[in-house]
Amino acid sequence: MRGLAIVFALLSIACAGGGAAGAEPLGKMRLAQTSTVTKCMMACNSQAAACQTNCVIPGTPPTGAATATGNANVSTSCQLNCSTQQVACHTVCARTSPSP
Repeated sequence: MRGLAIVFALLSIACAGGGAAGAEPLGKMRLAQTSTVTKCMMACNSQAAACQTNCVIPGTPPTGAATATGNANVSTSCQLNCSTQQVACHTVCARTSPSP
């Protein structure tokens, strides 16, 4: 019974919150970013993916194994560099976003 009372209390708070001072009407929704910012962010992601592809180092062939090639390895420092560049790129995109 107590749980039901909590649910009703939360629902009444949620419904009453719609008319709070400074709130926009329910019919309008502001988007967090523009298509320009989205395109910029996607370009950053594409560059990061291409960068990370170059971080793969071919493995050395194992001695006495049935396979002729070894498993590929990933350079951790290269991956970290790609991620750092991606974050920096995203920061530039966010700064170009128009303010509300």
